[in-house]
Amino acid sequence: MDRLREMEELVELDEKKLLACCGSSQFAKEMALASPFPSLDQAISAARHIWFNKVDVNGWLQAFSAHPQIGQSTSSEWSKGEQSTAFATANDSTLRELADWNARYIQKFGFIFIIFASGRTIAEIVSELKVNHQLVKINFS
Repeated sequence: MDRLREMEELVELDEKKLLACCGSSQFAKEMALASPFPSLDQAISAARHIWFNKVDVNGWLQAFSAHPQIGQSTSSEWSKGEQSTAFATANDSTLRELADWNARYIQKFGFIFIIFASGRTIAEIVSELKVNHQLVKINFS
């Protein structure tokens, strides 16, 4: 019953924790201002709206630069946890392939490939990286 009561409580988001998670100060500030939310679904809906309608390109680039490159070791506990399945399923060959495709992605787009890595194997991430590399480059300038 305690768990049900916890789930019914308002979802209140802290700006510092949001910043540690996403790396965009614009996004963290807007989400904290919009908080609390009556449900997780409403928090996610607000996050989508804020990300695509209130955060500008500079905020997106700030978030990108705050994330370690996928497959790269990091001191961030958040990133270590998110990439744990990938590292557990990696070997020298798949790590080299990931490094190669990461370099291609940076060369083409000018920033790192970002993916929600939790629970994904290294093969799944490399496959998604290859698909995303085929996308058309958009010029933001």
